[in-house]
Amino acid sequence: MLQKCSWRPEQPLPQYADKPTAAAIITHHFFPISPRTLERWPLTVRRPNKATVYEVAEVMAVAEAKLNSAYAYKQAEG
Repeated sequence: MLQKCSWRPEQPLPQYADKPTAAAIITHHFFPISPRTLERWPLTVRRPNKATVYEVAEVMAVAEAKLNSAYAYKQAEG
């Protein structure tokens, strides 16, 4: 089942987001990820009505930390 994301880049960030929405936010602001990737991140999961939701501020903080700690190098000019 393919889940649709209701968030769009021109909209403000929500306080909480499901996996597809959180992945879309991270992909837009930091780097491409899939919703399944979030399952391996150290995030607090809330489950109202059995739906998995994440606090967007926490997701953004973890993504920024991952980006800042990623290996970086300068590509050769060519």
